[in-house]
Amino acid sequence: MCSYSCSSWEPPVDSDRTALLSVRPRFAEALLDGSKTVEIRRRRAHIAGGALCLVYASSPVRALVGAIRVRETDTDTPDALWQRWGMHTGLDRDEYDAYLLGSTQPCAIVVAAATRFIGPVVLPELRRRQHEFVTPQSYRFLRENELSSLLNGQARQLEHLVGGVAAAAIGHAQLLLDHPPGIAATDDR
Repeated sequence: MCSYSCSSWEPPVDSDRTALLSVRPRFAEALLDGSKTVEIRRRRAHIAGGALCLVYASSPVRALVGAIRVRETDTDTPDALWQRWGMHTGLDRDEYDAYLLGSTQPCAIVVAAATRFIGPVVLPELRRRQHEFVTPQSYRFLRENELSSLLNGQARQLEHLVGGVAAAAIGHAQLLLDHPPGIAATDDR
């Protein structure tokens, strides 16, 4: 039996968990416009197929710019991933090799669908909405209730990625955050 200190232990993969994915602005733009459909990571990403990932464009943009729905993740050697996904990464082979130099188990995050937010949510606003907001180096899973506060106003833009019921639940949670019970509220966003 493997304990937590065992090097072969893998954290569980859960498609119901939303991840926050930090991406360079050039690649965030390409993911959201569809010209890039595979995001490469130096280490295995424990993100399940079907999971929602919010896309955070790193410096100098420093903003939440959209979201992707993950089709699958694929972990293999750099050469094997390049053979399968290279033409979808937005990288040429030299960039790819330089990025993965020394990586033994890189991961391809394959995108099923993407959406761009009407307006980016800049870092100071994210921290206003969620005081303990931390940008990830690579990715991190959002804590319970963090999604609704970060998406304050953007939930409707996720409907085609998460489905109407899930988007409605996110939207309802946002409405409660914006207008606590006992205060008249209209959803006029």
